[in-house]
Formats: sequence, structure tokens, C-alpha cells
Amino acid sequence: MRYLIALALLACPSAFVPAAADSFPVPRWQSEDGATSIKLRGRMMLDLADIDWSSPTTGAPQDTSEFRTARMGIEARHGDFKLVAEFDFAGDTTAPNDVYLSYASPAGEFRAGHFKTMNSLDELTSGRFTTFMERGLATDLFHLDRRIGLSYTWHGHGVVASAGIFGGRMDDNFRFAEADDTSALAARLTWSGEHNGTRLHLGASWRQLDYARQGTRIRSYPQAHLSNRFTAADYRSDAALGRAVSSDFTGIEAALVRGPFHAQAEYARLSLDGPPGNPDFDSVYVQAGWFITGETRAYKATKGVFNRTTPARDVSEGGYGAFEIAARYDVTDMGDASLGEMRATTLGVNWYPLDHVRVTANYVTAELDAPAFTETSDALQLRLQLDW
Repeated sequence: MRYLIALALLACPSAFVPAAADSFPVPRWQSEDGATSIKLRGRMMLDLADIDWSSPTTGAPQDTSEFRTARMGIEARHGDFKLVAEFDFAGDTTAPNDVYLSYASPAGEFRAGHFKTMNSLDELTSGRFTTFMERGLATDLFHLDRRIGLSYTWHGHGVVASAGIFGGRMDDNFRFAEADDTSALAARLTWSGEHNGTRLHLGASWRQLDYARQGTRIRSYPQAHLSNRFTAADYRSDAALGRAVSSDFTGIEAALVRGPFHAQAEYARLSLDGPPGNPDFDSVYVQAGWFITGETRAYKATKGVFNRTTPARDVSEGGYGAFEIAARYDVTDMGDASLGEMRATTLGVNWYPLDHVRVTANYVTAELDAPAFTETSDALQLRLQLDW
């Protein structure tokens, strides 16, 4: 049923006339004075994968395809106010994504609702614009996610500073209520500048998360969502390793863009409070990419994140679109908790035939080298992506 819903969403944009500012048909209404506008927004990502899985604890994954996401929502603006409400229909339940109200004042942006905590360049860059199909290991391992909260963001002179206070995640099925009783504080500071055609981005972020009564688990997909999760550590209530009461996340990020070349790297540490020894987990990735057709990876300086890359000449203009090749190495050290090391290497090719359409192929080889066992995942993946 969810596949039928997603296919219906895929067909929606073609039934509308494109807005003047878009080269892709986006359903939109705008008042005559331009002060008020409403548009539909969404995305579709269909994944296909061939997984070679090896583990002494779990069997091989069964699914070879999925709608990674099938989102639909609205974005309404009136003056300096913006309302976003977007939900994902790909899973068994209707999951909330961005559901918030923001106000862009002369002093900065205020936001209230359900949105991401301000952590990690990789996490805050939209999944539509990340280089690879899945983000770095730390974003899943350390549970960087959306929560109900309040935030403030200021930008100027290349600097973006943001901070927020958060409760739990939003409940499913359109209910604006907390699904758990966790809470968090988060902040991020970035700087970017451009000199002689080179864009440099530097940043750092922090999050303090209180798990309340439930604790947490340290586990991650091996950068292939159709694979199984790597077994790691259980720090929930009544777990043998002890319950995690809270954690501190710290992250450092850097990126560079020069012409068709781009690179980025992040280091992240999660420090748990509660289990014996209060273990630390360290994660780092480095990646680089090259647009062989000459495009430059787009950057949004007011947010400190990467943005949509537009083909220099797309297929509607008789061109071939944009082609990009990329590679990433990702490693997480869990030795402080006597859990070993998690590693992943990704090779990727992206084709952008149109502004809002992308085809991605990734090969990921990943390994969990634990003291008592080893798990491996080799995945060849393909994604068909459309957003509006």
C-alpha cells in the first residue's frame, strides 16, 4: 500500500504549472503582492540493493528494494513567518519530519516545532543534497535526529550561530506530541569564506542528551539501509552493560569546495554517563568528490550547509546533465567500551539529469571488528531520487 501512495506522490508535480523561480513543476500558489505563498513539497527515494552479509549472530537481510523515503508536505509563508509540515509515508506508520513555525526577525531566526538538533554538517545537509545515499556512521550511531524544541539562529559575515532546547521526538500519525521523555540542549557555530574561487567551511557543534528512564543503544546500519544493523551495545534499562543516563556529543567539521572538486571531514565523540566506566565513542570520516562535467557543489552560507547542485546543461536542454564521482572512508572506535571498531568505505557515482532528479550508485564495504566476532556487509546500491 505504501508503494502505491509513494507512486501517487511521484506523479503529483507533473499535474501543475511550474512557478517562475523553479525549472521543475512545483505546485504553488502565491498572492498578487507576493507576501503570502503556499507550495507542496516532498521527495521520493527508491532504493535497490544487492547485499552480501556475513555474521555469526544474524541471518542475511531479505529485502532488495524499498522506498527509503516518500515524503509529502506543505510550506506556507506570510511575510517573515514560515510554516513547514512534512510527513513520511514510506514506513508502516506516518512518520513526522520537519513540522515547525519560524520567524525571520532582523536579529535572527526563531523556530518552534519538530526539527533537527543543530549537529553535524552531514546531518544538517538535506538528504537530497548529500554526496552519498547514507550519511556517516556517527549520525546513526549517536542518534542525531529531530526533536520538538525551540531554537535561535543568527548569521552574518560568514558566521552561523545556532542554539536550541529540545524535548523528545514527535509522535507518529500527525500527533504533535512527544513520543518519549528524553530532552536535549544543542548548539553549533560555523564559519565559511571564499577566496580566489575556493570555499572553506569550518564548524563545531555540541549536544547534551538526557535519556530519562529508557537509556540508549549504540548501533548503526553499515551505510546501507537495506542491510542489517551492526550489533554494538545496549545501554537501555536492565541491560547487562548498565543503563545510560545521559550523553554528550561533540563534533568538529570542515569542508572545501574549489571548482568541480569538493571535500569534507568530521570528527565526533559521544561520551556516555551511567554505564560502568562512562565509555567514549570516537567517529571520523573523510570524503572527496569531483564533478567530471565541471559543476561546483552548491553551498548555502546562511545555514552553513550544502545545497542543491544544478547541472550546467540538463537533458531537457539537449545536454547530459551533471556527473559526479566520490569516495569516503568512515571509522568508529568503540574500544573504550571493549566493543572493537566499525569501518566503512564507500565509492559513489551520481548523475543529475535535471535539477530535481538524481540517480545514485554506491558500493559500500563495511566491517564490525568486535572482540568476540566479526560482521561484514558488502552492498551494491542504486537510488532513483525525485524531489519538489
